[in-house]
Amino acid sequence: MSAVREETPLLRCDGITVRFGGVTAVDDVSLEVRPGEVVGLVGPNGSGKSTLLNVVSGLVGAAGSVRVDGAEVPLSKPGRITRHGVFRTYQTPQVDPGLTCLENVMVASRDRGRRTTASAWLRRRSMWARDRERWGEGAEALRRVGLLDRAHQPAAGLAYGERRHLEIARALMARPRLLLMDEPAAGLSSVETERLVELLEQVAELGGSLLLVEHKIAFLERLCGRIVVLQTGRRIAAGTPAEVWSHPEVISAYLGEAR
Repeated sequence: MSAVREETPLLRCDGITVRFGGVTAVDDVSLEVRPGEVVGLVGPNGSGKSTLLNVVSGLVGAAGSVRVDGAEVPLSKPGRITRHGVFRTYQTPQVDPGLTCLENVMVASRDRGRRTTASAWLRRRSMWARDRERWGEGAEALRRVGLLDRAHQPAAGLAYGERRHLEIARALMARPRLLLMDEPAAGLSSVETERLVELLEQVAELGGSLLLVEHKIAFLERLCGRIVVLQTGRRIAAGTPAEVWSHPEVISAYLGEAR
């Protein structure tokens, strides 16, 4: 687990409130993720965890504010948060089965330089050199998740756990400062879950920050220095794993159902 530095929060959410008709899905929730920190976001089904990630991702309208490094990010603007180096994975792996594994990874490359028609004619050699570098970076991302030997095979042939790892490889290709992950261990076997833990530990050791929505307590305890707990859209506890697991409201609302 990487050490947390005392700095301006990488991600700060203040007073996030989401209403769907007469239902309040997220009720005045605030949280932060500091540079190099791994934070877990837990709670019973329907507590607002995924909705909160959707707010940060710009997929759901909300009241409140989201800041990255102190800079406010407009709400309800899908994709805007990626300009700040924040990327997202989903409960169901989002891969294109018609592309090879390497092609799936390459679509996340943030390098858009030398992609113009003029570059193709006037700077052809340098463009080709950079393309070779990008393909090498994609291959390295696949190697890190154990899929390098499947690089040129269609993603359609991957098992569920392999698709999850391919999605993570694509996220790594984007070189995220913060990775938002919605139930990354869902549907994985114990062996696949252990492999995922080791991969995310490597991401954290390299200085990446993580905000994880997950139900598997052992998974969270391995990775997270801090956990935030939601219940019916409200934040009811935050602290180290030991602190939140012993919180009376958490025991009643979450742990009694999950363990």
